[in-house]
Amino acid sequence: MRKRAWIAALGLVGMGEALYMLAYTVRWIDHLWCPFFGSGCDRVGRSKQATHFGVPNSAAGAAYYATTATLAMLPKKRLPTVTLGATSALAVAASAYLVWAQAARVKAFCFWCLTSSGINAALAVLTIPDSIRALKTSST
Repeated sequence: MRKRAWIAALGLVGMGEALYMLAYTVRWIDHLWCPFFGSGCDRVGRSKQATHFGVPNSAAGAAYYATTATLAMLPKKRLPTVTLGATSALAVAASAYLVWAQAARVKAFCFWCLTSSGINAALAVLTIPDSIRALKTSST
């Protein structure tokens, strides 16, 4: 499978899991399936750390993943390539903070949040090198 197809697929998977978390955060569902952490998913999903600047993290994640999937399906030009790398780098930074917050502030872990962090890391591996190459090529 081509790299852009993998990026789009990961974006769609990430969007699905973010929408599942959003359904819990906004109370459309009462309980999250949490295979490894008992009630950790529920605790994290309704903690103060689940929302920043009035926006649920899961809503921001769903928007990011939808954007990633869309950009991956566009023709391979400089702007989509650079944007994919830049947004992936920001997502990895946000994920690192949120994993820390789960441990240090909520004192619980969420399977879905950690899955999202893994997806973000995979997207960064797939997008950042091409983004750097695109920037170097355009400056020469």
